Amino acid sequence: MTTPESLPEESARGIGLASVVEILRRRRLLALLPFVFVLAATASVALFLPSLWTARAKVLANQQQIPETFVKSTADTDVEARLMTLTQDILDTPRLSQVILDNDLYPSMRRTRPMADVVQRMRKDIVIEPQEDRARGGREPRWLVFSVAYTAGDPGVTARVANTLASLFTEQNQRMREQQAVGTSEFLGAQLAELRTRLAAQEQKITAYKEQHLGELPEQRDVNVRTLERLETQLQLAHENNRRALERRQLINQSLNDLDMASALTAGGVLTAAPTVAPAESAAARMSILRQELAALQTQYSDRYPDVIQMKEQIRILERRIADEEKKKAAAAASAPKNAPPVARPSRGLGLAVQNPYVLNLMQQLDQANVDAKASGEEIAGLNRQIAVYQRRLENTPKREQDLAQITRDYETTRETFRSVLAKRSEADIAAGLEQRKNSETFRVIEPARIPDRAAGPHRMRLLLVGVALALGAAGAAIILAEQIDTSYRRPEEVRAAAGVPVLSTIPRIVTETDRRQTMRLRRMTMAAVAVGLVLVVGTSFVVAHNNQSLVTLLTPETAAKTGRLGAKAVRT
Repeated sequence: MTTPESLPEESARGIGLASVVEILRRRRLLALLPFVFVLAATASVALFLPSLWTARAKVLANQQQIPETFVKSTADTDVEARLMTLTQDILDTPRLSQVILDNDLYPSMRRTRPMADVVQRMRKDIVIEPQEDRARGGREPRWLVFSVAYTAGDPGVTARVANTLASLFTEQNQRMREQQAVGTSEFLGAQLAELRTRLAAQEQKITAYKEQHLGELPEQRDVNVRTLERLETQLQLAHENNRRALERRQLINQSLNDLDMASALTAGGVLTAAPTVAPAESAAARMSILRQELAALQTQYSDRYPDVIQMKEQIRILERRIADEEKKKAAAAASAPKNAPPVARPSRGLGLAVQNPYVLNLMQQLDQANVDAKASGEEIAGLNRQIAVYQRRLENTPKREQDLAQITRDYETTRETFRSVLAKRSEADIAAGLEQRKNSETFRVIEPARIPDRAAGPHRMRLLLVGVALALGAAGAAIILAEQIDTSYRRPEEVRAAAGVPVLSTIPRIVTETDRRQTMRLRRMTMAAVAVGLVLVVGTSFVVAHNNQSLVTLLTPETAAKTGRLGAKAVRT
């Protein structure tokens, strides 16, 4: 049994539901118009949109056939970086323009738009999608397979263009790797030639420096030391020989002096067993020898040299002695009787005195002593000069060693660099041969693009469902808006609730024949306007959707998502 308090609530719920039904019944025509127009627009767009077909070719990045431990490639081995480089290279304007012309793509767009816009449109229809190798565990994935997809309105054209793009990737990859390998080899060859020229110049510089400072080089230090020691030994021996020659000469001179004294005593009447030699003749011979020795000494020494001074003193004494002998002869000749017969004695000059065997032997020994003294003196002077030369060489050796070390350091650095570049050049030549024989890492089409059997877009059923939802929403919005704008009262309850006074009676609507005719005329005009509006909506949809591949791409989530992923990878790279 229902309580009295629950009756008003139940009546209110019944009135609310009845009001909604009444509003839908009353506004059915108003709701029908936006529903029909929106549904017609979405249905016509879904109908008139062109079908897009996507063909996809798969390309495999083959590993190098020869292990890298034996031959290391000089080309870029990063598959991801090389793929992005090839993508930018293949999708450039000249290459895509040639593909467009060869396959007669976008004919209507080419008639109205510049080629740059057509190429940009084709870039949007191409999707390069790498497939990551997940079998590598937690390590960084390496792309070994990627797909080349092309979307167009003709399924046959999509397959042909996708295969063309895939072949361009394989050809351009091989060409790029060959260019990198050959370019690396040529660059190393140029560096090698430059280093060879620099090395030859440094070798010539070292050779010229060694020739200029021959004898002062560090590697000749030991030879110079041994030579200097030998010269010092020879100098000591030369000094000893010179000393002996001088002593022998002094002894011979003493013997000649004694001979002169004996000759003087013989001239004074003292008998001696010495050889018969006139004192004046002996002194003259001795003075002649001393003058020869003095001339020889003056060629080597100055007048202040002790031997020169001693020799001059001996010559002065002999000259005074010869003068005294001449005076004695003159006095003896004056005191002798005039009629006395002259004393018979052999008349000998200087040559006869020198021809005496004893004097001649002494003079020969003296000459030999002079020759020995002169030779030993000259040897001493030559040895002193040679010692000075070798001492100067030894003194200059540290500086030459420092200079040569700097030059040699640059030479060694250049030679090591030359050897390194030479080894790299050999490796680069081998790598270039590997690339030219196509034994390196290559791209190979493992799955050519086939003619697709199902369109990639648009999803027409999905678009129709979206259109129905939009049409229902538009109808509901129109009803709500109309109810908000309309302020008229349609039931007595609304008047009582608004005015707060009782309603005594209601008068139903009175419809005349004229009202009926006007209503029919209004309906016909409305139907005609709706028909015209539908025609306009369908025509506009045809204009917007016909051959509008960009709209299809936008309305196809899978294609838009792949394009977005490719763009994100390109920006990140």
